Amino acid sequence: MNIVKLKIVVLIEKYKKISDVARMLGLKQPTVTFHMKSLEEELGTAIFDTRRGRVILTEAGRALLYYAQRITSLTDEAVNVVADFDTLERGTLRIGAGLMPGNYYLPVVAGRFMRQFPGIQLDIKIRADNEIVQMLQQADIDLAVMHTIQPYTEENLECEVLEDDEVVLIYPAEHSFTALKKIEVNQIAQERFIQHAEGSFIRDFSERWAAANQVNLWNSAGMDSPEAVKLAVQSRSGISFYTKRGLMSCDTPDGVQTASLPGNTVPGPQITLVYRKDRPIAAAGREFASFLRKI
Repeated sequence: MNIVKLKIVVLIEKYKKISDVARMLGLKQPTVTFHMKSLEEELGTAIFDTRRGRVILTEAGRALLYYAQRITSLTDEAVNVVADFDTLERGTLRIGAGLMPGNYYLPVVAGRFMRQFPGIQLDIKIRADNEIVQMLQQADIDLAVMHTIQPYTEENLECEVLEDDEVVLIYPAEHSFTALKKIEVNQIAQERFIQHAEGSFIRDFSERWAAANQVNLWNSAGMDSPEAVKLAVQSRSGISFYTKRGLMSCDTPDGVQTASLPGNTVPGPQITLVYRKDRPIAAAGREFASFLRKI
């Protein structure tokens, strides 16, 4: 079973016509038909069914389709990786980023990188941290920049700490907290809390902090965007947690104050470069990692 036969399965499902499949593969129609018959003979079952001038997959064909899609996708990826592996003149680098570093940390590095290597296209996905890890495991991205509270236990993931960070309390400047020399744990628990996105490191951190201090946060709203959380605090909708690095990377809006977290401490986050040990990193990925280390 060669890759051409599997590509025919994928394209038949999409176009339903042998003429269109032949055109997409740059083959003659009799050649495509020959491969289709050869595949059925090889597997000993019908894979294709012709109905009213259209070719559809049989049940066996649809079972094969799942694997054909995966194999052809991996083959295309392998060809692209090898072609671009040792060049910084062209290619695409797929980067994943957690919500905080994706908004405040990564853009600076990406801008510098693009200016130096204009032929490299950066495809950046900003998602909650649990989604980024899943994308990395599924090889949908080449590397990731994210906050981690503790190293990942997956054996195939390499975590390289870029810098330490700290979570702080943010609240409106007009808030009663402004007059206090020290903010207590119970005082935080009594305030409306603007919660960060499900699956993000800072939401996980806030839940750990609450558990460590035996309180429940009054989650009055949840927002997927860190910037939206900050603006909600600015508009006096509540208080929240934020990272120092996130506040340093842009102008803190007027009307937002910060304070260290009281009570029992929770290990602080680190901005981390994460990649898979079992997949080679192309030249663009290696160079981008070097940019990150120099910040």
